[in-house]
Amino acid sequence: MLVDWSNPTIRMVYNNDLSFEASNAVIEINDEEWVYLAIHTTLGVPHPIHLHGHDFFFLAQGAGTYNSSVMLNLENPPRRDTAMLPSTGYLVIAFLSDNPGLWLMHCHIGWHTSEGFGLQFVERRSELVPLIAEKSMTDTCDAWSSYVESHSIEQDDSGI
Repeated sequence: MLVDWSNPTIRMVYNNDLSFEASNAVIEINDEEWVYLAIHTTLGVPHPIHLHGHDFFFLAQGAGTYNSSVMLNLENPPRRDTAMLPSTGYLVIAFLSDNPGLWLMHCHIGWHTSEGFGLQFVERRSELVPLIAEKSMTDTCDAWSSYVESHSIEQDDSGI
């Protein structure tokens, strides 16, 4: 995931500019629905996966590649905001999209996120846009731009 600091996702959503680049790693969820996500890695290191804006249900975890024969725990599964993606394995989670917002999911190891291991959910955009205070967003973006310029900061990742 890589987000352009000069045109962050919240500004794009507010301006109805939905021309997200693949590198923005945006998944749009437009209705209140259950979202099921199977995450897998071929890397030999584990990843603590964290989701902002929601708790999620931890449905499955294991070695190898996830496929439809994996049994999901749908009977009172544990609820978490962080769960371990095993090395060379998979993690299956589910959450109800009942919280309009821009939510980040990422590996909780800082340099993994810096390398791009993250994604963004734009959840229920039609309900989100009226919640965004334009002046607050503009003031925050202007203050950030001024800080970046006055401190000669160069973007090399999303800053997460």
